[in-house]
Amino acid sequence: MILLMKHWRLGIMLFLILWSVTPAQAEEPSVAEQIAMKFARGVANVTTGWVELPKQIYLVGHNEGWMMGALRGPIDGLGMVIARTIAGAYEILTFPVPLPPHYQPMLKPDYVWQPEPVAEPDQSTEPTSPRTQPEPHQP
Repeated sequence: MILLMKHWRLGIMLFLILWSVTPAQAEEPSVAEQIAMKFARGVANVTTGWVELPKQIYLVGHNEGWMMGALRGPIDGLGMVIARTIAGAYEILTFPVPLPPHYQPMLKPDYVWQPEPVAEPDQSTEPTSPRTQPEPHQP
C-alpha cells in the first residue's frame, strides 16, 4: 500500500512537470518544412492551375459586370492558367533551392482556391475638396 502511494505521488509529479513544459514556438517554419511546402505548392498549382479560368470569369464578372466577365474573363483566366501552371512547374523543379528568398510563393494567393489579396488603397492621391457653390451671377 505504501509503495502504491509513492508511485501515485511520483506519477502526479511527473504529470505536472510534463504538463508545465511547453515546446518552444518557432516564428518561422524550419528549412525542411519550407522546402516541403514549396514542393507541395508547386504540385498543387500545376494540377489545379486550370481552375483559374472559371475563377477569373467569376471575379471579372463580379467586379466589373457580367458582360465584361463573359468577354474579358476568359482572357484573364487563360493568362492566369499559364502563369500558375508555369509557376508551379518552376517551384517543383527548384524546390530545394531558396528562390525566391525563404522559399516564398511566386504568385499571390499561394493557391487558386484562396481569396485574392485585398488591394491597399492608394495613398498618393490628394483628397478631393468639397464642391463649392458657384458664385451668383451679378448683372
